[in-house]
Amino acid sequence: MDRVNADALMIASLKKVKGIVDVSPLSEKDKQKVITIEADAEKKSLMGLGKVVNIGVREVLTFDLVYVALMDEEFHVERGPSLILKKGEDVVGEEVLDEGTIARLSKQENVWFIHKNFIVYKDKISFPQDIMKKICHFEIPSFPAEWRVPEGSDFTYRCIIYGIPTTPSDIFLKNSYFEGLDQWGLGTVLIGVKL
Repeated sequence: MDRVNADALMIASLKKVKGIVDVSPLSEKDKQKVITIEADAEKKSLMGLGKVVNIGVREVLTFDLVYVALMDEEFHVERGPSLILKKGEDVVGEEVLDEGTIARLSKQENVWFIHKNFIVYKDKISFPQDIMKKICHFEIPSFPAEWRVPEGSDFTYRCIIYGIPTTPSDIFLKNSYFEGLDQWGLGTVLIGVKL
């Protein structure tokens, strides 16, 4: 399948996903712009608590086909933590959304809540010293997509993932692809397709 037909099929498929309002292929030029914007965002801190690396967006941008979608508040998918804290390759903190898990973890001595939904494992980190010394960093991961291209097409792919852009990238993408639409509840998501 050629790129034009692949894009048409992906756009039609993605527009059927609940919460996706509009979608467009991301240009090669804009991939580089998003990489630059995300790199600039990494240089800034998260509430003064350290470096944040958007691994998810970086990963999506390496895929064969990349799309930018405008999503509304109905865009909900099952996913893991949207922010993790790593010391080297070890996860030493993470966002937790499940109320049962939060209740269970709140009873453990090795867990410290730095926010209602963000925990740090005390036995894996010297908090906040490891963050202040930049031994640790935060990561925004990618997520596997639950949606699929309709069966019966001759379009084959290995996987589809998505990443959530930081606010500066979100603004750039809205301005570049969605006429600067800036309504409450609307955001962007980058979707990567590996062929």
